[in-house]
Amino acid sequence: MRYIAGSSVRVQILVCLGKGSKTMSELRSETGQSSSTLSHNLSNLEKKKITTKNEEKYSLTSFGKIISINLVEDIKTNAAISKFRRLWINHDLSSIPPELLRRIGDLHNSTLIEAESGEIFKPQDAYEKILTESEYIKGISPIFRFNYIDMYQKVIEKGTKVELILTQDIVNQTMDGISSEEMEYLKSFISQEMVKFWVIPEVKIAFTVTDKYLSLGLFREQGDYDNNKDLISDDYDAVTWGNQLFKYHKNQAKPFTL
Repeated sequence: MRYIAGSSVRVQILVCLGKGSKTMSELRSETGQSSSTLSHNLSNLEKKKITTKNEEKYSLTSFGKIISINLVEDIKTNAAISKFRRLWINHDLSSIPPELLRRIGDLHNSTLIEAESGEIFKPQDAYEKILTESEYIKGISPIFRFNYIDMYQKVIEKGTKVELILTQDIVNQTMDGISSEEMEYLKSFISQEMVKFWVIPEVKIAFTVTDKYLSLGLFREQGDYDNNKDLISDDYDAVTWGNQLFKYHKNQAKPFTL
């Protein structure tokens, strides 16, 4: 791994060949490197039993595939850590289990939405857009906003299935904040299994995962929720990561019924 990481050309070769066998022409096109540079590095990689050549195509050996997979994971992890440093620094990550922290690279192809002067509701606007475009919604919310009740009612009415994990405090605030008419709506949708609730004692993360998106927000280390930052992604790996995070917390929660 150190040998590969010591050269950007070797890294490019392994990333390319990790997608499948390539000709020299294809490697030149994908890496932007000259034939002589590629040939020199491929010769050394073949001596180390990392690559092999069959007729006109280069490919990874079994040993090379192991290195390539781990190399790509390292690249993704480093990218996610450096790209979203402002999100990780001074924020509470205790509600993300170690196995998913190890796969934080799955979030590398995401966008950090931040509130700006004149656009303080930018993260909330992005979140609303995610809800309206989704066929199912799974989420954890230890924070309460009155407009969430209306937002979720609208998406449920159009046929979106919703699963929510709430803290007991948020359950209490939600029940206090809805009208008797909204309560009847809610009971009706629960009976149709359009809405499912779970209750969890405490959690220090707020996120929503849908069929298309992941939206992730964190608490500051001081204990307050950071409304100014939201990590958004429509990448398959990020959505899969979000589904696994939801499953992790769901296994620790208890079903809630009205």
